[in-house]
Amino acid sequence: MRRASQLAIALVVLALTGCASTSPRPAFDEAAASGEARTGRKVYWNQGTKEDLEVEKQVQAILQKQLSVEGAVQVALVSNPDLQGTYEQLGIAQADLVQAGLLPNPTVGLGFLIPRNSAEALTEREVSITEDFLAIFMIPAKKRIAAADLEAAKLRVADAIVRVACEVRSDYYKVVGGMQELAMRKVMLEASEASVELARRQSEAGNISDLDLANEEALYEQIRIDVAQSEGEVGLLRERLVRAMGLWGKKADIKLPGKLPDLPSTDPPLEHLESTAIARRFDLAAARYDIASLSESIALVKNWRWIGGVAVGVTALRAFEGPTLIGPSASLTLPLFDQKQALIARLEALLRQAEARETSLAIDIRSDVRVARMRLVLARGLVERYATVLVPIRQKVVALSQEQYDAMLIGVYQVLVAKQSEVNAYRALISAASEYWVARADLERAVGGVWIK
Repeated sequence: MRRASQLAIALVVLALTGCASTSPRPAFDEAAASGEARTGRKVYWNQGTKEDLEVEKQVQAILQKQLSVEGAVQVALVSNPDLQGTYEQLGIAQADLVQAGLLPNPTVGLGFLIPRNSAEALTEREVSITEDFLAIFMIPAKKRIAAADLEAAKLRVADAIVRVACEVRSDYYKVVGGMQELAMRKVMLEASEASVELARRQSEAGNISDLDLANEEALYEQIRIDVAQSEGEVGLLRERLVRAMGLWGKKADIKLPGKLPDLPSTDPPLEHLESTAIARRFDLAAARYDIASLSESIALVKNWRWIGGVAVGVTALRAFEGPTLIGPSASLTLPLFDQKQALIARLEALLRQAEARETSLAIDIRSDVRVARMRLVLARGLVERYATVLVPIRQKVVALSQEQYDAMLIGVYQVLVAKQSEVNAYRALISAASEYWVARADLERAVGGVWIK
């Protein structure tokens, strides 16, 4: 029995040496550092610590002021519940890595041999302890598989950080651009209201026809509808931004600026962005780790497919009258019916699926880069054309119309039409500027994070 005890102690020691920490904090710190390097913002994992309370105070301070785009990103990286939930993937993967390094628990058996004559006393008892011997040799391969899965989890968390940051930037510019465009529509509404009031007075005086009055009223009502529709669109865009930031209740009452920032004088070089994206995207790197994990799993199964379960241990037999017998024991599972062929086929199908997914993702990334780059270039071209050509022309038309009106060469309607055309040109300029900033944020996402310094 002493030898059995020594073997049991040895197995316990061996199992303990394989234990590791289940804390995902080191993995999170690594993923957060990668995300922070790409977004330029601090990342926190809210776990109810004192540090989290300080972070909440910082969020309150940001929301009390007019919200900048970087402030919106910072709040989202702290408060977005979906992103916080994504961090738990690290805890799952870290636990799987620890589990992969552990031996299976030993099996203890106890048996009694009862004589056929029930009048006789108990004569023999048997005690055994066994351990899955084969599992010891599989541990290194299992740990490599779990380590690849953990690396993939870290990359996916970093990708989620980048994705949320870029989506919030895009939503922010859409809301601010919509608010600025709404302001211009309201200017048009005021001008149209003045025009229709004048038309009504002139109609009462008999100076214009009923058709002219109806046209002015129809134009005014159309602009009113456009303003109401624009207000609804801005409200929806604002709600989308608030949701992406993870805000609710009083926190959702954010303060936004009234206009978009001016375009930078130039854009960084837009060449080689596709290759940059392929090298930088965290989700693509995670897909490669998925392939590595599946490849290692297939190799593990194939290497041990012809060897069934192997258990070794010690058995002690003690007779009621006689010596105690102690000796080794072993058992082998014969792979007669299951040679892992189904499991191998399943893993190989999953591997081909992962490879196809990785190829598809790479194609999508390249396409996203090209589309966002085209949108960026087009939007900048439109902004420059509106700002340097069309808007100045419309301003000149308004000025000349005012001069001719002062000289009583044209009527007030021509002046109002010229003013409305000027406002329309400004509105188109705002729309193009908003598209530029949205395309810029989308391009940042496509290449894997902040690429414009």
